[in-house]
Amino acid sequence: MIATERRSLDEVLARLPDIQERTKRLLARLRPHVALGPGRAVLDIGAAQGLHVVALRREGLEACGLEPWQEAVDASREIAERTDTPIPMSLGTAERLPYDDASFDLVIAVSVMEHVDDPDQVFREVRRVLRPGGGFYFYTSSAVSPRQNEIRGFPAFSWYPGPVKRRILDWAMENRPAIIGNTEKPAYHWYTPWGSRRRLRAAGFDRVIDRWELRRPEEAAGAKLTAQRAVQRSRALRLAADVVVPESGYLALIAP
Repeated sequence: MIATERRSLDEVLARLPDIQERTKRLLARLRPHVALGPGRAVLDIGAAQGLHVVALRREGLEACGLEPWQEAVDASREIAERTDTPIPMSLGTAERLPYDDASFDLVIAVSVMEHVDDPDQVFREVRRVLRPGGGFYFYTSSAVSPRQNEIRGFPAFSWYPGPVKRRILDWAMENRPAIIGNTEKPAYHWYTPWGSRRRLRAAGFDRVIDRWELRRPEEAAGAKLTAQRAVQRSRALRLAADVVVPESGYLALIAP
């Protein structure tokens, strides 16, 4: 387990085909809810070396990235050369986005919100830079599922009380950094569907769609499609699915 921003360039580029496929699937899920035609503006928060920006631009979107680590921003320039794709990248943090109001149609944060300093401030900032009809998609840690990928050696860590999580992560950062991917920003924040909806609405978003609602019928067949539809219809089954499946994902929307 290595923090994304610390991977070598060859390791980063080896992930591009997978990220391209994931990006196609994600955009197919988002397009029924957000206008994402050619030329729409997209911001990738926590862009690391810029692979998601490359994938988004190859899909015809005007994507750019924001990254707090200078080394990753520097590496994005070589990634841009080696992929023959522009990677407009800014240095900064999600709590203070260096962009004008209403600049983007979509903001994406993949495996980022668990690591930020102030999630509610990030939600407010993202809301500020989104245009009417825009959306914020983030994929992050889950406090509902006992399965997780943020720290090794602590079973059901997701279910630990918040202060206990923080103490363990602080200890790991100081004494066993390898078990948290040698990151300087451990996963202090863990999300539930109900808490995420409450916080996003407080930040000014009008609607929140979870990962199960975003699933498309063409993504499954047979028994899997039947199960997918059952989870989408039943709150109880959705909660059970959240317990079984690690991580979580949400699309927060602004009314047109």
